[in-house]
Amino acid sequence: MRFQVPQFINIEDKVIGPLTIKQFLYIIVAVVVLFILYKLLNLFVFIILSIPVIALTYALTFLKIRNQPFINIIKNMFSFLRKPDFYVWKKLNPKEEKQEEAPKIIKKAPAKKKKKHLRDISWRINVEK
Repeated sequence: MRFQVPQFINIEDKVIGPLTIKQFLYIIVAVVVLFILYKLLNLFVFIILSIPVIALTYALTFLKIRNQPFINIIKNMFSFLRKPDFYVWKKLNPKEEKQEEAPKIIKKAPAKKKKKHLRDISWRINVEK
């Protein structure tokens, strides 16, 4: 028996024209808020307050930042502001602490011995091949 496997499960369905249900609901809520503001306030105050409402509605409906919807950006911002990251480092016990040792002075071989030593190594490599 064969079954068809869904291909694009992470893409929301376009229900109303080119809009998803979420996008359509954002626009409906904005229209209702603007209508209430229009009925309650005079024209100048309505225009001043409608600009941020329209901008927020546009951002929620259509704006994507790094392929993430704007609502996810807002959620992440509030969760970070509510509970910022808190890092704790484990403090070592005095017994576990390692004191830095002074570097030991190693006697340098004379340049002639180094060259002879390098020649021996290169000869061994060539012979062993």
